[in-house]
Amino acid sequence: MAEDQEKDAELSSDEAEELERLLEDAGGGDVAAAGLKGKLQKILSNKKLLMIIGGVALVLIIGVGFLLFQGGEDADVDPVDEQVVEEEVKEEEEEVKIAKVNIYKLEPFFLPLLDDGKETGQFITVSANLLLSNSVLNHELDKVLPLMRKSIYNILRRKRPTDFTLKRSHTEERIKKEILTASNALLLSGTGTITDVFFSRFMIK
Repeated sequence: MAEDQEKDAELSSDEAEELERLLEDAGGGDVAAAGLKGKLQKILSNKKLLMIIGGVALVLIIGVGFLLFQGGEDADVDPVDEQVVEEEVKEEEEEVKIAKVNIYKLEPFFLPLLDDGKETGQFITVSANLLLSNSVLNHELDKVLPLMRKSIYNILRRKRPTDFTLKRSHTEERIKKEILTASNALLLSGTGTITDVFFSRFMIK
């Protein structure tokens, strides 16, 4: 059946000779165009030939469509890559959480410096920040804040002017340790601890 279709689709020898004669004998463009137009109309009227051409075109369209579809699938995001990105984002969030610190800011202390119980005309201004072991400890410090401020005030009042002029760095470290000891003594066990003290202001006027 397919061989019969191919034979019918081919031009006969008479038709081929006629086509060549038309092309050779055509002296003007209009005659050649008319001959070619007639031949094309004859070929187009052959239904078997048109079916073969249409089948080839359909196969080409399906093949191109398949290749484009495969290319589109390759362009999709790999689920494994998405999982890796999500894990990296989680790790960054965990790092931010670890970097967060719990600070309790105290109101500044302002008091006169005494030397053997006598006023020297100098004043000390101290702003202290407490580093806490956890965020829950904030509520416990609110409860004991008046007692804590009184303890820190007494620690500062016992210092002499020479402690700040001759050995200031040593005095600051000693005050830090005394504040830590006195403040942690006021906290209930199990609630947490004050781990360090930072001075944002430590001035003598």
